[in-house]
Amino acid sequence: MQRLGRTPGWLVAVLVLAVSVALVGCAQERESVLIGYLGGLSGRTTDLGIAGRDGVLLAVEDVNAAGGVDGREVTLMSVDDAQDATAAAEGFGELDRAGAIAIIGPMTSAMAVAVAPLADRVGIPLVSPTTSTDELTGISDAFFRLYPDNSSAAKQLAAVVREELGHSRVSMIYDFSNRSHTETWARNFGSEFERLGGSMVASEAIVSGQLDTYDSAVAAALAAQPECLFVLAGALDTARLASLLRASGFDGHIIMSEWSATEVVIGYGGRAVEDLLFLNTVDRQSQAERYVDFARRFRDRFGHEPGFASVHAYDATMLVLSHAQDSPTREAVIRALGDTRSYSGVQGEVQFDESGDVVRAYYLMTIRDGEFVRAD
Repeated sequence: MQRLGRTPGWLVAVLVLAVSVALVGCAQERESVLIGYLGGLSGRTTDLGIAGRDGVLLAVEDVNAAGGVDGREVTLMSVDDAQDATAAAEGFGELDRAGAIAIIGPMTSAMAVAVAPLADRVGIPLVSPTTSTDELTGISDAFFRLYPDNSSAAKQLAAVVREELGHSRVSMIYDFSNRSHTETWARNFGSEFERLGGSMVASEAIVSGQLDTYDSAVAAALAAQPECLFVLAGALDTARLASLLRASGFDGHIIMSEWSATEVVIGYGGRAVEDLLFLNTVDRQSQAERYVDFARRFRDRFGHEPGFASVHAYDATMLVLSHAQDSPTREAVIRALGDTRSYSGVQGEVQFDESGDVVRAYYLMTIRDGEFVRAD
């Protein structure tokens, strides 16, 4: 019987190399595309954080159902910033080390100010669905947002209060814990309201969760004899402050920013928050086909209505993943976002300026019979 000769060494090397290449190729085909979510999933801003997380999750599921990104599955890694700058920075680091190609979030201005410089430093796109601080306006970098800055909404709401409601005296109560949002909102609103002939008669601060600050702020704000109260705080704190104001006998208009506009303000505020006014960046009564379909699927998936945070988080995720289709890398997504001047969201076309800041419409909303409805 003829003995088989030894396989030449060069042939063994070629075969090993071929197998290795094949295995690497299979691994690459199986490797998923990771995106991160950074938001408040614990503490007093949980309503906003969970709403945003749910919007991101639905978008990821929709993209995967359509074939993923570049033929690869998209996976989501969610991190809790706990509305704390240190926790936000640590969470950002986790997502960076995990290899996320982009981060959706944060959901509050204070956290965005804390982590935006980190995004610049490592070159990872940070796309916030809901932050509005003027501190990040006009800066062309790795930070993008789908929410307009405070100045536009504040000026429009000041005009509503002065010209439509006819008030000339306004007291303000704001949350110092998120002052990147509240102080710029207050400054823009106050300057426009006074330009229109009104007076800001009091400005009182609370610290979210420190209940002793609520009573003193309400007492001081009412002592100035305002015709209208402006509450700049999260949903839970707005509900409590509205209850204190009504219990103190104030029966005038109470206005708020969209930050408060989640179901939590209704659930905890009850009758005290009826007729509160605010400007909304989402028309909850829209009959646009794409929005109606999105809202139905969101309710079926999560069991609650999609508010502004969920809508904008969904849009932010879809925008990021659409830009990652050809090249799912951080650098490619940043370049594509920087070149974007408009995108098609679930409620229609939205415009970006050259610095990546968004320009969108507002809707005057109120609360009637425990529901958010259009006020106009």
